[in-house]
Amino acid sequence: MTIRAGGHADTGYAPGGHDEMLDGHGAVRGAWSPLAGELGRAGPAGLAARDAHTRRLLAEDGVGYRPPGVDDEQPWALDPVPLLLAADEWSGLERAVAQRAELLDRLLADLYGPRLTLRTGLLPVEVVLGHEGFVRGWARGPGAPPRRELFLAGVDLARTADGWRVFGDRVQAPSGAGYAMAGRRVVARVLAPVHRRSRIRRLRPFLDAVRRGLEELGAGVDAPRVVLLSPGPQSETAFEQAFLSAQLGFPLVLGSELMVREGRVWQRTLGRPEPVDVILRRVDAAWCDPLDLRAGSQLGVPGLLEAARRGAVTVVNGLGSGVAENPGLLPYLPALARALLDEPLALPAARTWWCGDPAGLSHVLARLPDLVVKPIARGDDRHSVAGADLTAAERAELAARITAEPHAWTGQEVLVPSTAPAIGPGGHLAAQPVTLRAFAAAEGGRFHVLAGGLALAGDRAKDVWVLDPGTRTTPRRPDGPHAPAGTLSPRVASDLFWLGRYAERAEGTARLLRAVADRRADFQTTPEPGGRQALDVLLRATTAVTLTAPGFLGEGAVGRLAAAGPELLSLLTDRDRPGSLAYAVHRLTGSAQAVREQLSVDTWFVLGRLETVLGELAASKAPDVSGAPDVSGALSRVLEGLLAMAGLAAESHVRDAGWCLLDAGRRVERAIGVAALVAATLCDRTRPAADALVLESVLISAESVITYRRLPRTGVAAAVDLLLTDRTNPRSVAHQVERLRADVAGVPGPEAGVGAALEAVERRLAGGPPPVHRGPAGTRAELRALVVGLGHDLGWFAEVLERGRFAPGVPPRPFGTVA
Repeated sequence: MTIRAGGHADTGYAPGGHDEMLDGHGAVRGAWSPLAGELGRAGPAGLAARDAHTRRLLAEDGVGYRPPGVDDEQPWALDPVPLLLAADEWSGLERAVAQRAELLDRLLADLYGPRLTLRTGLLPVEVVLGHEGFVRGWARGPGAPPRRELFLAGVDLARTADGWRVFGDRVQAPSGAGYAMAGRRVVARVLAPVHRRSRIRRLRPFLDAVRRGLEELGAGVDAPRVVLLSPGPQSETAFEQAFLSAQLGFPLVLGSELMVREGRVWQRTLGRPEPVDVILRRVDAAWCDPLDLRAGSQLGVPGLLEAARRGAVTVVNGLGSGVAENPGLLPYLPALARALLDEPLALPAARTWWCGDPAGLSHVLARLPDLVVKPIARGDDRHSVAGADLTAAERAELAARITAEPHAWTGQEVLVPSTAPAIGPGGHLAAQPVTLRAFAAAEGGRFHVLAGGLALAGDRAKDVWVLDPGTRTTPRRPDGPHAPAGTLSPRVASDLFWLGRYAERAEGTARLLRAVADRRADFQTTPEPGGRQALDVLLRATTAVTLTAPGFLGEGAVGRLAAAGPELLSLLTDRDRPGSLAYAVHRLTGSAQAVREQLSVDTWFVLGRLETVLGELAASKAPDVSGAPDVSGALSRVLEGLLAMAGLAAESHVRDAGWCLLDAGRRVERAIGVAALVAATLCDRTRPAADALVLESVLISAESVITYRRLPRTGVAAAVDLLLTDRTNPRSVAHQVERLRADVAGVPGPEAGVGAALEAVERRLAGGPPPVHRGPAGTRAELRALVVGLGHDLGWFAEVLERGRFAPGVPPRPFGTVA
């Protein structure tokens, strides 16, 4: 395959209309020449490899999106071939996008202020007051402080044969800028040679402008506290919200973490509540305040609307900004630009007719098959529909709806967007219709536009390269102070604590299963009684430690012990089974997603590998572990990933309260796991021939076998002392308790019995060497009482820590491992 720069393309790439890469004669446009040459040299095989590389990098970076109604986050879909825009064409578009944002900001200021546009007839009253996004309680009264209604704007664009056209505005809580930046990271690696050679406008200056602009909104405060209000980790764009939080350096909060007291907004933190000055919201306005807006909303803050209306906090975009997304405004924007800006509208929209106007209604009804019919406000029962896609009966039904409520509907001409090359099946380039969402943010008295934006081609996004032949300049960094320290919320604290617990639970389960798998390989078919008995002890211990009964315990256990393969495979791969390794890894990933903004980007590379390894085992369709491919090797790869994650936490996380909680989760779970393992293996009656094998497996599972072999004395007493009371052993219970004492000291908040709960554990360990003698029945009853008591006390400590330091009402975690 070749694409000749400056000449025709003979690749089979055949756009049917206006194309971004090829002109009307089939020649490559000048700005596309370097990229076209790279695509041509790659050929279908090379392009397919780049496509696969893109998918892999997105998964490793954890770039995801959760479609409505889907439980799990899906990988973000990105085409590695970017959309290119020359500097001269971008400069005009950039000015037009900034002008449009300024116009909508002034329009909103008028609609919630003097309403001159309504009083003078520039806008029909019905198109505004009949829109669900118009918030009547948002109107400013006489003497109310000025406020910015629009801070961040999104504009949906399509280039047609007649130039760029707007087909929608996104000003409620526009999304996509974070995905554009995440996509740039990936494409820059996939197309590294051409990316390095091209002069491409950087995206980071836009984020710097966003940060400065948000801090400007906290005028009068030396160090304004800015937060990003999120619907939560289950929202569609949770990745982007966490990404922006991390990039901007502002905490990501839920509505439940904010409260209104004495007329202003406060953020709950582990210490005292902290005042909030600016809220960048990603929650739709209707859900932001259950008192004044949508009753019963769990996403908002009671009293927020009144606090913001009085100027006690700045909310952007303003809670009434949703009305500016109204397509019914489009026919009136040219006149509004002349009235509010004293200049012509630079960026025309697709021709639109509002049905509340009799002439518009007549036109829409007469041309339904040729138009896209859009409600002025999206809802469950109202959505955009192309008239051409409807049957005659469906068009008649739609016409009746429009006639019954004409003010609620618009008709818009069907735009035919330009096409751009995208990688299709087999690595062949295909011409896909492409649209562009541009973004503008207010800072320093004007709107700054993201250099490019987010393009969409089919069902995949595209990076946008604005080519700039000028000299590269170093962007100005944010001047304002960072958000004050101590902004760790109780919800984030809880998520970090459980992230540590799930990580340690996954590691402990993987170690135990690997030790069992190795012993099973040694003794599954051996006639040696001691080996078989040791294996049975370890299998029963697996059920006891993972709390996955009946498993190898209870009724029917004899049969399951004799044919252990299916049960072990379930413990490895069944993601829906509490206590399994796959369950722990899945919960670990979920906890990480909930605090994504707190973690290193490399975390997602590690988590993605864990899910991949276990997914491959599950997909093998083996009836049991005997038929599964290389179970021990898979467990080793899982452990490698978990150890890498532990290393990231140890070496890449600031030793703040968040790290202390993450570490505390690890420590308490490790201590509970060691105690449970000792209880399940070393306390019951066994045969002498099996004792040594069981003990060795326990030490291997507890990562202490090498240390044990170097002790001056060996045996059960030495091993138990090493695992329980030896503070120099980083795997012992005593060492975990010592670390827990330091971790708790690093977490602000009320004592609330936390110290007393930890002292109970310390007292239990302070009774001298652990008893290991066997009683008349051949069991170690005193040792069992000690380790069971330790497990109980440690579980109680974790519960007290959560109740005392974390948010009230934090939902219980599905875990299945509390002693």
